[in-house]
Amino acid sequence: MTVYLELTREFNAGRTRAILCNGQAVALLRLAIASKDGDWILREDEEALSHVRSVLARHGAQYRFGAPLDLDWLRGGWSAHLEFPWHGLRVRTDFSTRPPRLSGAELEELWAQQDQRDIPFTPPKPLLRIKQTGREKDWPIVGELARLLTDPGEQILYSRSPQDILRLLADHPSLAGELTLRRPALAAAKGGLAALRMALDQDATS
Repeated sequence: MTVYLELTREFNAGRTRAILCNGQAVALLRLAIASKDGDWILREDEEALSHVRSVLARHGAQYRFGAPLDLDWLRGGWSAHLEFPWHGLRVRTDFSTRPPRLSGAELEELWAQQDQRDIPFTPPKPLLRIKQTGREKDWPIVGELARLLTDPGEQILYSRSPQDILRLLADHPSLAGELTLRRPALAAAKGGLAALRMALDQDATS
């Protein structure tokens, strides 16, 4: 992962412009080696994009299939994908400014939290929101990220483990009603472990 850390520092020279996310953020949280490419959330301004493009140009990066690293495209929710050779390896880089499922307020909070850090990267809660995709392989990661949350209500809302949910509901029974309204699958907890497991399987793309 060294190249992705080096790139993050280069992208952020003099100013925080890029936050490492997705698989490399999962790796920084010591949960898994989950990706062979690098994904970054970029500041949505021309100075940030110009600087990142200059770093990529120094490395000889070329576009892969996708949108250009351009404000008009990124504002539309597109992502840009480039790659370059590095010590015999192919380094893949992906960029967006509006990650899926994060509100504008959540994104602003993320930038405020990560500003001026040596390696800015996405912490557990926004990262698990980004990872709530339609891909089955992402959901075990969502479950592990939920275990890193400090608020028991948020753990219950995002957990993929029926055992964890039953324990948390037993420890915090006052949360059950409100949280079931927000996550209907929790109603199955009354039926025990097997019923809750089935309900969680059914809401895995919610």
